[in-house]
Amino acid sequence: MKKIALVVAPLLALSLVVTGCGAKKDAGSESASEQVNDTQANKLTEDQTDGALVSLKGVFGETTAVEGGIEVTVSQPMNFMPSADAQNYTEELTVNTMEITIKNGASEDLDTSSIVFSADSGVNTCLEIVDTANGYEGVPVVILPVGETISFKYATGCVGKPGENLVVKTWFSAAKVNFEGTIA
Repeated sequence: MKKIALVVAPLLALSLVVTGCGAKKDAGSESASEQVNDTQANKLTEDQTDGALVSLKGVFGETTAVEGGIEVTVSQPMNFMPSADAQNYTEELTVNTMEITIKNGASEDLDTSSIVFSADSGVNTCLEIVDTANGYEGVPVVILPVGETISFKYATGCVGKPGENLVVKTWFSAAKVNFEGTIA
């Protein structure tokens, strides 16, 4: 933890200098892209992305073996229109939906609360769309027993157009998988 603090503190100080020491902006002038990028849910801390992670490349629609027998599949993205009650959705976002399947082939139970998902499109971070009316409730928080599989629907809204890059990232305890493709 001290190591992380030693790395993060200078980076934080440097970022304040480069960005003008946190000069205030008129909130009304922020673009949809800036609003998406500024959300806390889409910012990962240094300890979640440090050099200790194994980085793997996944392909939409194909299963990727992660660590110790865990497998993850992210289906091909499909265009989706959320309900009026969906969280994080604005009209500027192009929303895609995917089916995510995680198989626990490891030697011990898997706590799914330790798995992080995010997405981006080029330089824009995407938002997870939570739409309970359509079954999009985020990653289920369960203990997945050895040999069991769980599937769930995942939706993400990006500032981007169909055909532009889309990367869905999954972080497990010691590995990161980037599923790369395009916005549907």
